Amino acid sequence: MSLTRRRVLGALAAAGGAGALTGHGTAAILGDREGTDAWFESGFLDLAVEYELRSGPGADDPQTNTGVIDGPRLHLPLGTLTAAEPEGSLLLTAELPERDEGVNNPASLWLASDCPVPTGSPLAAAIELTFSTADCSTGDPIQTLVEGTLNQVGEQLQTGLQVDGDPESGGIDCLTDRACLLVEYALDSYVGEESVDLPLWFGAVQCRHGAGTNPFADRESHPCQPADPCPCCRTIGKLELEADGQPGLGESSVAPGTYAFTEGSTSLGLDIYDTADKDNGAETTGVAFRLVALDAPGTVVPGLCSVLVKGGNGHREYADDLGLGPDTAGLDGSDADGLVFAPPGKAISHVTVCVCTTESDDDCPGCADPSIDGPTGPEEASQ
Repeated sequence: MSLTRRRVLGALAAAGGAGALTGHGTAAILGDREGTDAWFESGFLDLAVEYELRSGPGADDPQTNTGVIDGPRLHLPLGTLTAAEPEGSLLLTAELPERDEGVNNPASLWLASDCPVPTGSPLAAAIELTFSTADCSTGDPIQTLVEGTLNQVGEQLQTGLQVDGDPESGGIDCLTDRACLLVEYALDSYVGEESVDLPLWFGAVQCRHGAGTNPFADRESHPCQPADPCPCCRTIGKLELEADGQPGLGESSVAPGTYAFTEGSTSLGLDIYDTADKDNGAETTGVAFRLVALDAPGTVVPGLCSVLVKGGNGHREYADDLGLGPDTAGLDGSDADGLVFAPPGKAISHVTVCVCTTESDDDCPGCADPSIDGPTGPEEASQ
């Protein structure tokens, strides 16, 4: 048999859109990526890999939901991940194809990866990925091989992982016919505009006296740079507590309920679930709320990085550098009920809300409220 040195490789890539902020979705595709020749050893066998989108965006498009990867160029259209369709799955079938010279010899099948590109991408921390061996007939998963965020998977696969050529037999066998991998992917909380690639390499090495040699064993493993969870903290909207506004609002008072911003975003608003009052409920001194999508309940929204509560001539700021959640309960200085307060003894005049996005420092407008002056800080409020 004539041994050819064929590289079968790809890159899991996702392009993020600014979801709740601009109305764009978040896309995910599998694209192609050139490898480094030194990463591949001589003696590689012909290896063909078929793909089939099993679920999620693009799975119902017969023009693009299946194909064959038989060489270094690859483009798998996974469609667009949105809040309504935030996950999907892909079945990869690896086989040793028959050539004019005959059937390929048994081979060990290996999978390798590396850190996502660009490094430190927030999107790489927002996409969860699972590789499992699968039943080639049904596509059902058999055994999980690796799972985690793109960063975590990239770290775990840097020095290669052998894929069982016959997962039903027990142990790890060489590939003699075909083997299948189920790739499941899901988008977690993310808002921004960027793209990220996770390189993937498949290698088939002829088996001799055992399970085969790992072609990626000589690669050095290294940690993947963690993402900055909040590269940009920007103002998203302001809620004025005014008497002639929305039902439930009064002059320096508000009742629990859902409110649109009086300035700023029209797609996001505040679900106020608790309040603190003075003067027998005439004025509100503290509020607890979560950020919500007004027209699409349950949609993923950005995390809060800062809330400015104005009262009298001053204000108080409650911040979270990680911006992990949309609820005031996660902000430094909020009380046990998630309440954030105006300065001591003052009623709230308005609340300004800032959220985390993935904009760069150069493009980030920042978190600010020009109407605010005076002292700031999460000191204990006096009611």
